[in-house]
Amino acid sequence: MNIGLIYNSFADKEMLPEEKEMRDTGLGIGKHLSLFGHSVQYFDMDNPESIEKLCRSKIDVAFDTCERIHGDSRGEAYAAGLLEYLGIPHTRTSSWLISLGISKERVKSILSYNGIATPPYQIFYSDQDQLRADLKYPLFVKGLATENSIGIDEHSLVTCVEELQSKVNQINTKLLQPALVEEYIDGREFTVAILPGEKNLTLPISEIVFKDLPFNRRFLDYSSKWHDESEQFKKTTPVCPAQLTATEQAAISAAAMRCFNILGLDSYARIDMRYRDHVAYILEVNQNPSIGEKDSGYVNTCIRYGLDYEGMLNTLLKNAMMRKNENRSIGTDRTKQFSFNQNQKNPVAVKSAGV
Repeated sequence: MNIGLIYNSFADKEMLPEEKEMRDTGLGIGKHLSLFGHSVQYFDMDNPESIEKLCRSKIDVAFDTCERIHGDSRGEAYAAGLLEYLGIPHTRTSSWLISLGISKERVKSILSYNGIATPPYQIFYSDQDQLRADLKYPLFVKGLATENSIGIDEHSLVTCVEELQSKVNQINTKLLQPALVEEYIDGREFTVAILPGEKNLTLPISEIVFKDLPFNRRFLDYSSKWHDESEQFKKTTPVCPAQLTATEQAAISAAAMRCFNILGLDSYARIDMRYRDHVAYILEVNQNPSIGEKDSGYVNTCIRYGLDYEGMLNTLLKNAMMRKNENRSIGTDRTKQFSFNQNQKNPVAVKSAGV
């Protein structure tokens, strides 16, 4: 199988922690695919010559790990769109769905319209915007189109107008985008990974346990994901599988799958939520969770399910080939080349990253 590995090198800049993780994930996946016996070509979306080379290539399928182009997160959609234009099946969600998901407001609107619970919210274009009367403190403030927890810090949970204005101003001026302000849901936090295929599956549910952190720090911020020396990192522990009753597990899994189906997603994803008073409030729909071999929450849940790293990569490749078929059937000669090992069980507890 001739596979194109689509990735970011970030070669022309000093990499941030999340960018290093993105690069290493792409290169690591390419190395694994080579070990599986595939012919792998690397295409760096930060390099125009490499993009030209991709346009001339004769690859069978692309394993797409691109998350940015020139630092712009919209590059995810550009890379997938280019692959689709070239007629190359790829492992990411369709480009128009990636574009749809860039705006958290659009996602929340679609989910709300379809009866999915999500925290009440308001978009702030300026720190002088007035808070609606129906929104109550405490509130949580983040960028409208950010990822990797960028911009989320100890000041993101606000309890008064002064704190709200200060955080909104930071989002507007430093991230150059509107701020999403939503009511803070003080409940248990869960993540649900979706494994795509002929029948999409919810994988074992993971809970983020906040140990003895105070109320105003019981959330995942940039430090909790990328600064392993910080208190926030050390005191936010993923537990998989989460301790839940059968009723709770069914409700949380069903809410995640409904989100996946309503948005029409067609590849791997992770749904983040808070669960309070028997209601699952959707916080984020992550269409590109980290799938790096180390410290990846998505990979951890695959392992808990019984699918090792090779099996996971093969599943995503098989799904890409299946999507190319108009009838979504699995029967081409190329997909028959993939083998699966779903018998490995290796329970581990790892820090969720790249989310």
